[in-house]
Amino acid sequence: MQMKFSLLAGFLGLMAIFTVPTHAEAEASDSRANSVEAWKRQLTIRLTSKRIYPPNAPAEGGTAKVMFVLDRTGKLVSRALVESTGSSELDMAALATVESAAPFPEPPAELEDDMLRFTVPLIFKPRTSWMSGSPPADSAADQAKVDAKMHSICRGC
Repeated sequence: MQMKFSLLAGFLGLMAIFTVPTHAEAEASDSRANSVEAWKRQLTIRLTSKRIYPPNAPAEGGTAKVMFVLDRTGKLVSRALVESTGSSELDMAALATVESAAPFPEPPAELEDDMLRFTVPLIFKPRTSWMSGSPPADSAADQAKVDAKMHSICRGC
């Protein structure tokens, strides 16, 4: 009985050695995850930089969900509105955002799919208008700081 137990313990120990990833495997896995996350951040930055609030859109803003598909080179294959903001102007702006962001950065090699599908929310924040009055107090304070800095740099420019 003692011998069977030690054989079983040895076998289980051997199995544990082969199933536990090595340090190098764990680092490679982390590296792959990091490159995919970095690429996704690039997509987000690119989309955010191309988002434009249409001048004739309602001031309330809204969130549109857009689904888009990329090929292996980062080329936009298709795009579609999945969830509306309730404003056709903002919905069209959301689709235009995705289109103007193309072509996207090439996906990392770790992503093996030929077509990559994403659904993203594009948030259009409510517009604030000062047309009828003065800017908010915090905006005026910020402008005063900028003016003071400019005056100190330019010395009266």
